[in-house]
Amino acid sequence: MAGTILIGFDDSEGAGRALDHAIAEATSSGDSLVVVAVFEMMFDPEGPQSFGSLGETPEMMPLVEPPELEPIFAKARARVEAAGLTADYVWAVGNPADKIAATARDREARLVVLAAHHHSFLGRLFGTDVAAEVERELGAGVVVVD
Repeated sequence: MAGTILIGFDDSEGAGRALDHAIAEATSSGDSLVVVAVFEMMFDPEGPQSFGSLGETPEMMPLVEPPELEPIFAKARARVEAAGLTADYVWAVGNPADKIAATARDREARLVVLAAHHHSFLGRLFGTDVAAEVERELGAGVVVVD
């Protein structure tokens, strides 16, 4: 039974290698691909919003795909289609590790493929390693491509 492979893609060289790995895995397994790009923001715009006075419920502003993501998806789409595959392309806004893990759960991904980023000791200490955070949150089913 075919499952879903999710690839976190940010157009970096490492993400390209990770996408190639996910494409090869999907080709051999028959799994479907989901390419997710995250527009990183310090605060989640979909989270609780408290503006105005107490008791006043603000309307949520609708999110639209940031234009910066269009060339990223175009590059991923070109690689996926060159391999004779199709994929779903989704985007999110917020913390990349949180959004990738949430999308993996929502899509019931059997495998998440991410690029390894070599961070300094302080970077790892302060949680800037997206792949490590996703692995920690999801447990099994994460492949980190160097």
